[in-house]
Amino acid sequence: MLRKIIQARSEEYLLHIPKEYINKKIEILVLPFENESKNSNQDIIIKTAGIIKNRNIDPNQMAKRN
Repeated sequence: MLRKIIQARSEEYLLHIPKEYINKKIEILVLPFENESKNSNQDIIIKTAGIIKNRNIDPNQMAKRN
């Protein structure tokens, strides 16, 4: 499988197909790539999920403080 993310500078793009894909059915997709900064809140949650699970912190007690 090949995956390449490019910055489109034109409506045309020359595509090189590897020899091992010749005479085979292949799928070519063109999709917008989402910028990582747009999902920064989701990324932080994913990266830090479970980071304090071993600290015996009660979420209900934390909510009462705020």
